[in-house]
Amino acid sequence: MRVNEIFLSIDGEGVRAGLPTTFIRLFGCNLVCSYCDTTYSCNMNEKGASFVVMSIEQILEKCDELGCPNITVTGGEPLIHENINDLLMQLVEHNYWVNVETNGSIIPVIHHPYLFYTMDYKTLSSGMTPKMDMNAMNALLDKDVLKFVVGTKDDMHQALEVIMDLKSKPQIYFSPIFGKIEPKEIVQFLLDNKLYASKVQLQMHKLIWDPNMRGV
Repeated sequence: MRVNEIFLSIDGEGVRAGLPTTFIRLFGCNLVCSYCDTTYSCNMNEKGASFVVMSIEQILEKCDELGCPNITVTGGEPLIHENINDLLMQLVEHNYWVNVETNGSIIPVIHHPYLFYTMDYKTLSSGMTPKMDMNAMNALLDKDVLKFVVGTKDDMHQALEVIMDLKSKPQIYFSPIFGKIEPKEIVQFLLDNKLYASKVQLQMHKLIWDPNMRGV
């Protein structure tokens, strides 16, 4: 598998925000979002972009070496990789608690008590809305997360429409595009629209470290 980096840090957002976590960042993505902050894991033409080819066994060995029971598999887009489902099953069978960060263009097929998905719905600001697949959103379970990264009021209204059309019941998170919108605007939107089960999240790692710092 093409691996951009494996490192130990904290989960910066979502249901495990603040929890020590091993990150497996795979290289490559099927989307080109306007606000992408990990282009080095998607495009070899980007400064600092690189990957090494690792077997599932080598990835597991590295995770065992780091010793953290919590793992986030991210990218890029992890679900585009051949053998990704084999990797996920190997991780959970080794008793790791796995979070898969994925965009909303690919339907997840692996479900397990030790695994959950954090899925992004790409709003208008991303430029990737036409690539979204509602079948992917509707494949989410109650323990999974559907996240809307928003930078404008139009993004938030679009998110509201998607939430109203959902047939599944994942946890709903709203996250600001870093530096593009004040979080208080999102809070007010949730209150105004009675989205009382939705949560606002900030990217904790960008508050603790330099926003452009890698490996954290």
